[in-house]
Amino acid sequence: MLMDQNTKTILEFERVLEGLHPMTPFGQKLKNNIRAYEACEKEQLLEELDRVSVLKELINSQRAVFVEIRTQMRLVKDIRRSVERCIAGGVLNVVEFFELKNFVYIAKSISKSQKALHWAVPEKYAVKELQWVEAILDPEGSGIKTFYIYDSYSEALVEIRKRKASCEHKLDVLKKEAVKRAEAELGMPVRASGEITVSKSQANLIKRLNENNMLQLAGETYINVTYRVKPGEEMLELMREMEELKGEEAVEEALVLEKLSGQIAVRGGEILEVMDALAEFDLVIAKAYMANGYNGIKPVICDTERLVIVKGRHPLVEASLRRKGKSFTPISIRLDQGVTLITGANMGGKTVSLKMAGLLAAMAQYGFLVPADYMEMDMNGYIYISAGDEQSIDMGLSTFGAEIRSVKEALMRAEEKGLILIDELARGTNPHEGCALSKAIISYLKNKPCIAVITTHFDGLAGEDIRHLQVKGLRDMDFKSIKDPDAISEYMDYTLIEVEGESKVPKDAINISRLMGVPEEILRQAEEMMEVYHEQS
Repeated sequence: MLMDQNTKTILEFERVLEGLHPMTPFGQKLKNNIRAYEACEKEQLLEELDRVSVLKELINSQRAVFVEIRTQMRLVKDIRRSVERCIAGGVLNVVEFFELKNFVYIAKSISKSQKALHWAVPEKYAVKELQWVEAILDPEGSGIKTFYIYDSYSEALVEIRKRKASCEHKLDVLKKEAVKRAEAELGMPVRASGEITVSKSQANLIKRLNENNMLQLAGETYINVTYRVKPGEEMLELMREMEELKGEEAVEEALVLEKLSGQIAVRGGEILEVMDALAEFDLVIAKAYMANGYNGIKPVICDTERLVIVKGRHPLVEASLRRKGKSFTPISIRLDQGVTLITGANMGGKTVSLKMAGLLAAMAQYGFLVPADYMEMDMNGYIYISAGDEQSIDMGLSTFGAEIRSVKEALMRAEEKGLILIDELARGTNPHEGCALSKAIISYLKNKPCIAVITTHFDGLAGEDIRHLQVKGLRDMDFKSIKDPDAISEYMDYTLIEVEGESKVPKDAINISRLMGVPEEILRQAEEMMEVYHEQS
């Protein structure tokens, strides 16, 4: 498993998946069960990324074809259980055969659209035409999507339906004759159905109709009375014969449905294979559409233990800023085996950089294109992050206790190749112990095969063999030129710059506080205390 649920939640991976929109129930189920490619599945991941990248470009050049494909996909119903039941020996009903026939025609349309693509569709995605099913369900070759139990399915059915049609014709003739006789005798019109409806206010007429032996009461409301012409003996005999014929027809139709189900069952696995191909094709198209939404690129999967992101963008943060009319500052970062330390002010974007690196690494290993200008990474055995206030009420742990429990889980896998991300290590305890513990954890991780990234506001953690990055933040800003304190985030430079040795963590807190209107007396005292602190340290 690449990520546990806690890491998925912190990286907001499932929110990213909300932007993935398969059209078919089969593709949706595949999305719900989506998994990362394992470290041993590098070749399969490379193939998936190639296909998503190709489809992303094809969507732009052959948009009309993809619109037609997805229009057809929207019409697909989930008939997998019906087909599986049929394979197991069950008999499909008329509605199920109708749905199967529709699926066959949809698959046929998508198959033709695939052939129109400027792409050699891989076997995994090839939606094959089910011509043999079409021949079974449309024996007359009409091309009509509705399903009917055709006469050609059974000679016995042909004979039954002929007798039934003859009986219906005789009944119709006798009914018309009876209606004419009733109209002549009563001197009033009778509906073709043989019914007469009169108002209860016509008492004399009702009395006359009640006394007429040709009529029988059919129904009554609080304002009307309805009569029906009585059928004669010949009509009654034909009606009995009709009911018998309907029963015979139902029995023969059931035999036909059983026979057709048997024919489908023999090769039913082929139908399931088409569903599987449709699911895979649907999901890979959805990945390509999603990549178009954030202008994703194909990451390079290498064999060296590093993660390189050039001008990467956190897709969720970028989308949120775009809705506000703002833009996301792209972040470039290179992470190698061992420990990389990121320092900067609390508003400096350390956490965004950390989460972006983890999220893009996860997206790539799930077969998604990534929002960046360039990305290079090795296959990870795991991605783990500890970030935010992880206080656990259920387990009775403090913020620090919950954090250390989480970090311990990551440390237990440090001997494996993977990505460990820790935001503000040991933030939940006093500074002296926190700094000491942080140094010890960094020392432990620096020679492990994993890539570890730790953000901190502690000074003095970056030593030998530790790569140190700082968020540029507000270091080059003329604070006097900022007129609107609420717009401070627009002035923040999230660029990561590499620094050498024990460079101090930038202290933007006082400058930010000054912009936010904190009394100058407090700020001057804070600056004096900072000077004393630096002299002592």
